[in-house]
Amino acid sequence: MTEEPGESGPRCSGADCCTDAEALEFGPQRLYCNALALDNEGKSAASTAALQQAIAGARAEKVRAHDASAVLCHAYGLDAQRASDSGDQAAGRSGYAAAVQACRAGFGKESNQVAQALLDSAEQRMQMKELGNVQADMTEVLAQARKNVNAQLEADTADALGRLMGLTGDVAAERRLLTEALELRRKIHGEDSYHVGMSYVNLGGSYMRQNDNPTGRQWYERAIAVYGTTLGMADPVTLEVRAAHAMSFSAERNHKRAQELFEAMLPQAVQTFGAQSEETVAIINDIGGMHEHQGQNPAALLRYEEVLAIRRVTMPNTVKHGRSAMLAATLKRRVAGCGGASALDAEVKSIAAHLRASMDKDADAREYVAGASVFNDKCALPAPRGARKKK
Repeated sequence: MTEEPGESGPRCSGADCCTDAEALEFGPQRLYCNALALDNEGKSAASTAALQQAIAGARAEKVRAHDASAVLCHAYGLDAQRASDSGDQAAGRSGYAAAVQACRAGFGKESNQVAQALLDSAEQRMQMKELGNVQADMTEVLAQARKNVNAQLEADTADALGRLMGLTGDVAAERRLLTEALELRRKIHGEDSYHVGMSYVNLGGSYMRQNDNPTGRQWYERAIAVYGTTLGMADPVTLEVRAAHAMSFSAERNHKRAQELFEAMLPQAVQTFGAQSEETVAIINDIGGMHEHQGQNPAALLRYEEVLAIRRVTMPNTVKHGRSAMLAATLKRRVAGCGGASALDAEVKSIAAHLRASMDKDADAREYVAGASVFNDKCALPAPRGARKKK
């Protein structure tokens, strides 16, 4: 516990205090901890409601205003993270900004809590490609982390700032900062830790973006080894890196190796995501693409038809369904000619007819309908020639 409210700091607050009986006597802190517990139980709706109650209670608190600000520091940050994860980037941005202000009120402007909230805010804006003040904020956080001797925050900030430098085209600064973050994470967490794996991924991505696939692949392979041990080879994070690793071979025209790696991933993707998930569909589609690159059209067609069968069920008459139909029809024409592809051609046309109603508001629908028209024309029968006049 820290000093009494109104002195140099709030009472115990945040996730680390959810087993502290005295901290839980404060209503907003108790509601915040309840939100975390409900989330761990998979009760997302109830967790969201409890989190909003914690925020409302802390904002209404008049007696223990300092403690209330400390709870808001954590609660606003969690609420912003959830909003961003759900795709509401505007709510995420405003939530992180509120978290920064609450952390300053609750813990002081040079606290680790403020620095963390500022980093979270900057990361969210970077993901949205709103880079205006992001570098300045991250530089401020890095200086504060070093001043407070917070090695974890220093590592995370150096990593984020390195990724930002990569976005701005400063590759030398990107790799210097990413390497600094890697070394810090090795000291803090050990060579075979998840945190070190994240650094391996980011360094690999840096080399991949510069078309140095062999070097980038080496970093990805290190990450896969670490993630395989810490998370498991079927974990979504591991599978994502494995997919990038596989695609790097395709970038070098080694489509056979890429195909083998995607096929090795497929059973684990089904295990993790389900047989009809879009994550699984993406891998099946990539396998088809690798076959197609190798001129193995019948094998590619089988995979594309597999994807099409899934999307007929999971997302009928959508643009994604239409694109799968068009891809399968294209391969069917190569294998069996226009006559053999007539059923798939009809499906392409039927989906286009369904999507015409949404063309005004949906650019993807407009693009698909236009493409489907040209596509179907390629197999249209030529117009009958007029009868020749007798001489």
